[in-house]
Amino acid sequence: MNGKRRSVTLADVLPRDLPSMLVEHSRIGLGYDIATTTKEKSNPSSLSVVEQVGMSFYVRLIMRWKTADPDIARAIIIGVLMLLSPRRPVRICIDASNEKYYAAGLKKSLQGLVLADLVTSSETTVYLGEKMSFKVYLGNLLVNALEDGLISIPNLTWVKNDFRLVKRAGGSFETEVDESGNHGDTFDSTKLGLHALSAGGGTAEAEAARVGGSIDRGAGRILKNPFARLFEPGRKALC
Repeated sequence: MNGKRRSVTLADVLPRDLPSMLVEHSRIGLGYDIATTTKEKSNPSSLSVVEQVGMSFYVRLIMRWKTADPDIARAIIIGVLMLLSPRRPVRICIDASNEKYYAAGLKKSLQGLVLADLVTSSETTVYLGEKMSFKVYLGNLLVNALEDGLISIPNLTWVKNDFRLVKRAGGSFETEVDESGNHGDTFDSTKLGLHALSAGGGTAEAEAARVGGSIDRGAGRILKNPFARLFEPGRKALC
């Protein structure tokens, strides 16, 4: 060993077999959760690639990384888009809740490659005539899809652990921070990827994003967490 660190290239981190996992004529959506700092711990960024086949959704790729260089994150996203080519995603939804200027710059840099929408958690949308924040709406969108068996996620321990950091609290969602700074980032990127496939153009109307076909969810629906049985006893789950 000469003490030098080997450079990591995109070819080292991107799964080359991703295109072979996709179904012909399916729809593809991307969700990108931008890294922030919570409770003095640096959270990672996360990118999810979600595929829609009929009324079912499959998370074909989840990536999570930490870097202080925004150009690296941009290169990873562009690398995924190139890997998917000639398939073109419907859109990428980018979390602009905290890093607004970076998110806006990223959207601009992706022009011509993919339609990019910025999503701010605190902004309001409407679902079945009820106003709610995007944080509440998107959390419900993903949890409902999981509970109904409409979305499949990778059966990986680190993904499950990250999803379990998200808890239902007072009609909204709260997320714990683990010892490594993980903060439900894969949950957030996946809900954004699902929204990328569900949302229409222009101002978002949540009613157009229903994923259950003829299933009537209604405003009073009780949410259940498919991972609740995996929680430690006594911990408050999504329910």
